[in-house]
Amino acid sequence: MQSPLHILFLDDHNGVRDSIARLLSERNKHFVFHHAETREAAQEVLFKTPEISLALVDLNLNGADGLEAVSAFRKTRETLLVIVFTMYADPLHVEAALGAGVQGYVTKSASIEELESAILAVTAGGTYYDRTAAKIMQSLLAPPHEQNDTRPYMNYHSLTKKEQEVFALLAQKKDTKEIAQLLRKSEKTVINQRSLIYQKLDIRDRLDLIEYAKTLGVIV
Repeated sequence: MQSPLHILFLDDHNGVRDSIARLLSERNKHFVFHHAETREAAQEVLFKTPEISLALVDLNLNGADGLEAVSAFRKTRETLLVIVFTMYADPLHVEAALGAGVQGYVTKSASIEELESAILAVTAGGTYYDRTAAKIMQSLLAPPHEQNDTRPYMNYHSLTKKEQEVFALLAQKKDTKEIAQLLRKSEKTVINQRSLIYQKLDIRDRLDLIEYAKTLGVIV
């Protein structure tokens, strides 16, 4: 009989996290989830639950860096396997995750079936990067003469983490009201952040933003 697979799910969007965990548990009865929305809470869960062998980690924890949480986990649990599960699909975030030594990278646009496949692949000793992340990895590993102009990436890096989050949702063609609800912000705050994004990236409108996102690999 297969043993339970204990998984730490670190994500500050409780509703999204809980619904995804429920769907995964319905697909695979061996998955047992332990939830946390902050690094501190996750470390406490890890301390109390030595059975946990894998963590699903979002990169943006209410403004905090999820990869810093990964680094903290590894100091006390060196063998912990990690899959990044995030809305970010750009070279900067993928490269940072690779540098942190994660075993998988799955974007939140992926299906439940693909996320389950990633969990099974990583726990079997492999790695798993969804199509978007794999495409970015190939470009990062390309010889210098084959790499694209890096200026868009540098300008994008000037955005704060919260602005990057809004950028990704704007690229997915969500309106400001939807974004405000998803990020639990006021619509006015989102509009102000959108204006700052346009200014920092020197773009004029949503069409420019979508083309910029395609260049970065945020959307395909």
